[in-house]
Amino acid sequence: MDPVSRFLREYQRDENELLGADRLRAPGVFEGEREFIEFAERDYTTDKHWAFEIRPAECALIVVDMQEDFVNPDNPMCVPEAYRQVPRIRSLVECCRSVGAPVFYTEHTIAPDVAHDFYEFWPPIKAGAIAEGKPGSKLYREFQPVDGERVISAKHNYDSFAGTDLDYALRNRGVRTLIISGTLTNFCCESTARTGYFLGYHIVFGSDVNATDSALAHDATLRTLRRGFARVMDHQQIMEILRTGDAPHREAVAARQG
Repeated sequence: MDPVSRFLREYQRDENELLGADRLRAPGVFEGEREFIEFAERDYTTDKHWAFEIRPAECALIVVDMQEDFVNPDNPMCVPEAYRQVPRIRSLVECCRSVGAPVFYTEHTIAPDVAHDFYEFWPPIKAGAIAEGKPGSKLYREFQPVDGERVISAKHNYDSFAGTDLDYALRNRGVRTLIISGTLTNFCCESTARTGYFLGYHIVFGSDVNATDSALAHDATLRTLRRGFARVMDHQQIMEILRTGDAPHREAVAARQG
């Protein structure tokens, strides 16, 4: 068994081992603590599709950092899962174009005067990956913005809003709901989703159009966003809602949840 599969198997726990059953039976455990943890576990895995309605006229798609250095298999910081998700993200882009939902792309770029301390510990960045103005920092070649689609290229942080004009551009287009896709799930995509939520946007987070380098990290982001920040769904569900409306999807979810 490969190391990742072994780790995933060891990570999984049955319901009697939730956060360590022995610890929850130990002296000092609060009355009702197990029930509280079980409630939280259910909440982390329950998509709250009733939280807000997705209206295509109020939506924008954010394609986060799908750049040559992050996506191209020949480049030093390639995220393999991001490369595999290109066709799905492109389908989502085309769907948004067809319903008139604007598309925004971000490019994470590094320059000496806008670099954080942590970057110096990443050898590819020290060697020039995603350097400002270099080919590797540009959108991956399979993404070709059309007229009216904005590229946010002055992004020097995980958060697509920090120090950029993204919020201004979104509000100028009357956007109320952000559909988040791209890479890395647990860094730039999650940071963008959280700040979007803090700024008052509704957040839709694509479970299969956000990519990272760890299955556990990806799942942790989905769990946290699902519980308190976003409606989480796959790209097929997102496209169906954009094309046919949200009511049928929400009614189907309500029926399944009783």
